[in-house]
Amino acid sequence: MDEAASTDRRSPEEEARDLLSHLPTDVLVSILEKLDLRAALRTAVLSRGWRCLPKQLPRLVLDINHFLAPDDIDPAPDDDPQSYHAALSEAGDKMVDVAEALLASTRRPDDNDAQCARATLAMRFYLRHSYWSLGRLLDGAVAGGKVHAVELTLTTTCREPRYDSELTKRALARYGLRFRHLFDACPAAFGALTRLKVERMSHDDRPNELGDILAACTRLEKLSLVWCSDLGLGQPNGGGEDDQERWEVRHARLTDITIYCCAIDAVDLVWVPRLERFSFTDWRVPEAQQDLITFGHVPRLTTVALSNNAFSCERAIRLSRTLANTALTDLRLNFYGGNIWVQPEIPRRLANIFCNLKKLKIRNAHKAYGLTWAMFLLESAPHLQELYIKVMDHDCNEHARKKMPCWEVASSFKHYNLARVTILVFYSVEETTVVAFIRHLVEVAVNLEELSIRENPAASVSCKSCGTRSPGGSSFPRTDQEKDAFRKRINGGRSATAAALKIHIEPIAT
Repeated sequence: MDEAASTDRRSPEEEARDLLSHLPTDVLVSILEKLDLRAALRTAVLSRGWRCLPKQLPRLVLDINHFLAPDDIDPAPDDDPQSYHAALSEAGDKMVDVAEALLASTRRPDDNDAQCARATLAMRFYLRHSYWSLGRLLDGAVAGGKVHAVELTLTTTCREPRYDSELTKRALARYGLRFRHLFDACPAAFGALTRLKVERMSHDDRPNELGDILAACTRLEKLSLVWCSDLGLGQPNGGGEDDQERWEVRHARLTDITIYCCAIDAVDLVWVPRLERFSFTDWRVPEAQQDLITFGHVPRLTTVALSNNAFSCERAIRLSRTLANTALTDLRLNFYGGNIWVQPEIPRRLANIFCNLKKLKIRNAHKAYGLTWAMFLLESAPHLQELYIKVMDHDCNEHARKKMPCWEVASSFKHYNLARVTILVFYSVEETTVVAFIRHLVEVAVNLEELSIRENPAASVSCKSCGTRSPGGSSFPRTDQEKDAFRKRINGGRSATAAALKIHIEPIAT
């Protein structure tokens, strides 16, 4: 009787805690996965039953930013560099202590212990101060069977590097040398890598650095290279000026490759049978007879993203050649408001390449090119279902646009599969070129079901890329009356037999 009375006197919080504790272990572990590692580890003090749950997390994340104060994560350029580096050193020491405690409490699973799955350990740290200790801890954990897979992000304190600065070149080379020492000293950790992101360093101390990485990381699935230079990829042409940084990729398990602002002249995807996504941003201007990308054996490739802002129209790429041997379903192009770096072609030359294309995303296309450029691709992709266009209506970078190429589109052209279109405009939707483009698009896509016209959120402040501020008196429709009037303008030429069209006009909330 006393026990029943005691039970009845329990608070609602205690009742809720008991209900939570009675959930199955796999459900509780799934709840802990939603928390950051520190919060998940703190739950071990709740009760004896919770004590072993953090050890069963399938993925453990240790990020150097979790040990830094908010002001030290992204310091201003005029901040004291000594205090910043001191904060990084302190954060690195804390991260080593947490990693040691975490790995010490993780036991090696028995072969017959199905409930104790070996974890994936994701780490992000700077190649300075405590990087060696963290690397050796990780290598020991993998060799000891406590960690099954590794995800690694290695970064440096170099900001967006200028390759023409001698000081920057020496700093990048120093970080590249540290990476090589870590790579050589931790074979177990790199052998267990499933994801690798390398940021802001150069690798000119040893030829074919990337080839060595891919050969050692046999389980690697995702690779990202950010602001990397001197990768030792030069193809021997007698040691002259014609040597090229051409990366030949062969790997059995890679599914995702990202290259961002790296000193790479060309990429040759020779044999990557599991590759699904490929992204290349800000490549160097190719030589006249050189292919930017060569797609070899890539049977699973579905998504390609190409972004560049420093091209001139005279040195543009030909999509029918660049994307040959692919069957894409998702293509993403970013022009940064500059020149269109794609050569005009006859649509039938692209028909075989775009026969499976379902999604097309065009970002930062200047309004002067928007109509002809989009229609050219629409005619080349008859099975396209979704189109996204972000229109840039001001000159966003220092690269002046040159003579606009001419893309010819048949006047009788109609598209029968396009169902959804999203258009993001910056300041003004009322300008003649933008309205004409939207109206013509509605006329061409006879089965269009949904059209969304959104005001770019950056318009309320300034352009994120160049800082241009929005002029006063934005003409984007805001009231119901303005929206209805605009719908009539863009829907007026639509055939009476066309499919019913829903037009969503979404201004920035004020």
